[in-house]
Amino acid sequence: MKRLWSVLLACVLTVSCTVLPANAVGPSDAPPAVSRVSGQLNHTISANNITYVGGKIFLDRGEGITYTCVYTPKSASVDFGYVDADGVFHKVNCTNGSIDETIEIEELGQYRLAIRNNDSRAVTVTGTVKY
Repeated sequence: MKRLWSVLLACVLTVSCTVLPANAVGPSDAPPAVSRVSGQLNHTISANNITYVGGKIFLDRGEGITYTCVYTPKSASVDFGYVDADGVFHKVNCTNGSIDETIEIEELGQYRLAIRNNDSRAVTVTGTVKY
């Protein structure tokens, strides 16, 4: 009886291991789901300094980062943009107290959103960023 159960168990295991279906997954024609994020900005940036907005983000070529912000003092020179993996700051410079622009990503990668104050006084930036 013990031998019969051993043989039966061996048969069940053999059959269950060989009957598993296998399917290949190919590329889909549907565009990938894109998660868009929006956030509020309220930063005071000291003179001649840079601040990062959040942590690292992953973006693909052609995606954009939209800054819609105002800052004071309005006469200050402020750069809005992102820093790539090589430490290069891709930016739009503003000198009139506001920005409403989209910066397009040039290649797939991880980035950090950044705002740089080029003025000798602190600036306060408020608004939104979408990516």
